[in-house]
Amino acid sequence: MKIDPKMRRIQQKYKTEIEAKNQKGKDTLVVASIIFFMILLLFFGVKFADFEEDAIKPIATDDFQKKWMDVTLEIDDTLKDSSEYKGIAIDFSPEPIKIILKTSFDKTHIMGDDHLNELISIANESITSKNLPASLKENQTYEIIVIGKNREEITRGTFRNDEQL
Repeated sequence: MKIDPKMRRIQQKYKTEIEAKNQKGKDTLVVASIIFFMILLLFFGVKFADFEEDAIKPIATDDFQKKWMDVTLEIDDTLKDSSEYKGIAIDFSPEPIKIILKTSFDKTHIMGDDHLNELISIANESITSKNLPASLKENQTYEIIVIGKNREEITRGTFRNDEQL
């Protein structure tokens, strides 16, 4: 039996329309279920604004840490003019408190300890000018560490209540 090409096109068109109608029904079902789920969430009191409020809140720091962080900004401003100085970081955990001065020095080609000691001295002067060592507990220390280009420690100074150890 031979099928007429015109009849074949009509059958194909009809088949395509039925598939589109079935797909449209599935899409409608998915949209309806999403809307139902959203209404259900709102009914049970889930507020989307609560999620945003939690995300916006800054991490709470106590006054002790805030004072130390403020002094790092002061040290950074003081040392910005030095060509070897690249940045500063602070580490509270684990103790002791560590102020890390990032430099472009290469550990094998250090120009002498005088320049490194000067960086440590400037940082320590800023810390003592804010009277931060007095806020330390008994036998608690802080360290000023100078690291070089490859994140290698070049030197460090350990301090406690205005005195170097």
